[in-house]
Amino acid sequence: MKMQLESAEQRLISGYGPGSLAVDGTAYTGHILVTPSQVIEDWYSPATGPNPLEQLTLAHFSDLLHPPEGEETVEICLLGTGSTHRFPPMSLIAEMAARGIALEAMHTRAACRTYSVLVNESRPVAAALLQIEQP
Repeated sequence: MKMQLESAEQRLISGYGPGSLAVDGTAYTGHILVTPSQVIEDWYSPATGPNPLEQLTLAHFSDLLHPPEGEETVEICLLGTGSTHRFPPMSLIAEMAARGIALEAMHTRAACRTYSVLVNESRPVAAALLQIEQP
């Protein structure tokens, strides 16, 4: 799916589909972290298993916890979990909440759409996106 917003002050997800996520017109084939000012490529490399989020830790979100000088700290991080909705460890959700960031898990397509809505509302949001698996 291709998406387009008229204007925003932060990175925009411009498309998504199996094996590719696009931000500001640039396609990425690995898992990405989209912050207000940057896209971090190959953000997470999970081991194979029934839940690829089991190894996700607070360290994977260090760029959100310590934003660049002058950048607002995000309040919400949307976690796109690939083709299906999965949950990260509950301890991670609690650790993020203790630092003032709500970690919301949903499948990647929903995360991309929700991110665009929140950007349009000028909300301080980030998106941690696992690729949508090829059918």
